[in-house]
Amino acid sequence: MLETVRTFTALSEEFVEESLRRWPVRATAAGIHDYDHLLPDDTPAGFRERSVWLRDLEQRLAASVIWEELPTEQRVDYALLRSNIVLERAGLEEIRAHARDPVALLRTALDGVHLLVARPFAPFEDRKEAIVARLIAMPEYLAAGRAGLEPAPAVWVKLALEVADGAPGFVHEVVRALLRAFPGDSERIEHAGARANAGLAAFRDALERDLAPQASGDFAAGARWVDFRLEREHLLPLGHQALERLGREHVARLRELLEREAGRLDSARPWSAIEDALRAGSRPRAAALEAELERARRFVIERRLAPVPETPLAVIETPAWLRPLVGPIGYLPPGPFDIEPAGVLMWPGAEAGRRGAGAQLAGGGLALAAARAGWPGRHLQCAHAIRSGSRLRRLAADRLLADGWAAYAEEWMVEEGFSDEPAQRLGVLLDLLGDAARAVVDVGLHTGGMDLDRAADYLSGQALLEAGEALAEVKRITREPARAQGAFAGRLQLIELREEAKRRMDERFDRLDFHAALLASGALPPALIREELWDRLGVG
Repeated sequence: MLETVRTFTALSEEFVEESLRRWPVRATAAGIHDYDHLLPDDTPAGFRERSVWLRDLEQRLAASVIWEELPTEQRVDYALLRSNIVLERAGLEEIRAHARDPVALLRTALDGVHLLVARPFAPFEDRKEAIVARLIAMPEYLAAGRAGLEPAPAVWVKLALEVADGAPGFVHEVVRALLRAFPGDSERIEHAGARANAGLAAFRDALERDLAPQASGDFAAGARWVDFRLEREHLLPLGHQALERLGREHVARLRELLEREAGRLDSARPWSAIEDALRAGSRPRAAALEAELERARRFVIERRLAPVPETPLAVIETPAWLRPLVGPIGYLPPGPFDIEPAGVLMWPGAEAGRRGAGAQLAGGGLALAAARAGWPGRHLQCAHAIRSGSRLRRLAADRLLADGWAAYAEEWMVEEGFSDEPAQRLGVLLDLLGDAARAVVDVGLHTGGMDLDRAADYLSGQALLEAGEALAEVKRITREPARAQGAFAGRLQLIELREEAKRRMDERFDRLDFHAALLASGALPPALIREELWDRLGVG
């Protein structure tokens, strides 16, 4: 058994080390800064090299590790490692979205700089050289990746153009920040910024001149790939058809609950009109959001709802280039290997009006935003995940757990009385309705049941998203099959685990202990967390 554990640990460490080396922007996100000056080799040859390495690693893992001989924690890690390898290989060899997705190239190039600027993992002077190096490397990276691109779906080309349009302003802001901090190095900094923007402009020209006229192909991953991800990534005991049925059932039920709740608030108006009033108004400034996040953190501590780690959460404005990709609220998780990890909450700014679903930042929705995205939502969950055992485990980021926990946390914060505004219960139901509708759209888009217009109409008609935001949401979902269902399906699985714990523990059940045991496993699919949960809770 000991030799099996050693062999598995070595292979797991190889996966972590090689993944971070071959994907250097991922390394920056993880808090490994050995490769901060580099961008990845996202050429056809680079993708083939990764595929060959993953295939070899998978064969060595299967041949040298006897799963049954591993202790519980390593068995869970084994399942996680197998899932990671299988998904990476399938993406590289079968789905090959990277070969048709210009958005991915832009995001990698810009994320490589944004992570270094937005994350306060070290003094600015210690990050300067890496920022400059990645700005300088941007033209060659984009040109090499562009040369290997095949004809792309039209929706991805349009989305890439949106991202590209916001990119020069971001580079300009980065250069300004560097010049303020390092005026003595102005010539080199300005050169780096000029190179980056020249590379971005050339890439945008190629999008408009070459890729847009040749746009072709379907963005849909297909039913087989959706089911593959549901089973192998999320370990969800539902195929796409059952998930879509469940989503539609919840949409219908939540609309009934909304009507009932709205009638309780104001019987003279339909619930859609009350929803409009709830979401109306201007977005508050960052200071108001920061104050509400702090109030939420204190509330969680005082009510003993979940253990609260000392992991800071900063609030910044979302860069224009990133807004089409992350929606109304973006989040940069703390780097698991940073010396002083910190999360970053991104929001569009007070001047950018919006009427949409989710943890909205208008019309009194700050409490919901703070609960879902901050404390005890996504940030609290991530703050636990980065301390969750092996290095492989600390890198896990299953959306079923992360997004499901955020929705689960928002709901019970309001149930606990975090906000005394009567409309907040309506706001939670609206958020849950949006989650269920996104699950339906996720399946429909990627199995051919919905086109872009039908999907956008469904979100606006059923979940009451404004038409423009509904279409933006649909565009995002086209690039991430079997991901938008995470909040919906993950919340249901977490509730199921909680209710099972109550039944098995009876009067011994304690909410704080349950949440601590749940979060200790990291961002794993809930089905894997189950393997360890009962041992932590002392339930035989």
